[in-house]
Amino acid sequence: MTGSQTLWSGRTPGDPLEPALEELSRRLAADLEALAGAVATMSQAAADWRPGPDRWSAGEVLHHVVLANRMFAIVAARLIRQGLRDGVRAGPQSQRSWPRMRSIAEIGSAGPVKHPDRVTPTPGLPIATLRHELAESHGAVTATIPALGGLDLDALRFPHPLGFELNLYQWIDIAGAHERRHLAQIERIVASPGFPR
Repeated sequence: MTGSQTLWSGRTPGDPLEPALEELSRRLAADLEALAGAVATMSQAAADWRPGPDRWSAGEVLHHVVLANRMFAIVAARLIRQGLRDGVRAGPQSQRSWPRMRSIAEIGSAGPVKHPDRVTPTPGLPIATLRHELAESHGAVTATIPALGGLDLDALRFPHPLGFELNLYQWIDIAGAHERRHLAQIERIVASPGFPR
């Protein structure tokens, strides 16, 4: 995220993260590695191939993830600014992590989801650009993690467009859960009959 080191006052780059935030950072790194690995050698023809007339291609899935990551990063930054401005500090008993939302991460248990228009993908984008933007948008989310230290993560909340509310920790963790969900979708596309090899 541009200007993140000036946005998050009170921390010096390189300061160690508290254990819960270090674990969150590791989990998100693993999520990105899994999704990036699935498309690392994908050709443009494969990225543009659709398993059906009303289905997304792998490239469209990636673009949707990029757009969603950007939204997650914006919300997290807004909540952090609010917390710093209003002095929403964690107390000695403040919860520091939450279980990953299984219904988001596991596409089989939730089925298709109606997504907001602002994260509707564009077909036919270059796969090399999408790979770069995936890493960049994921990095915008993870760049917010150091600023969580000392904030009351549960008190800082914002509604998700699908009708549920997430706290600050969950707005960051949902990026990885969402990447895992769409990794499963890409794996199904790749396994579909007719997928270009």
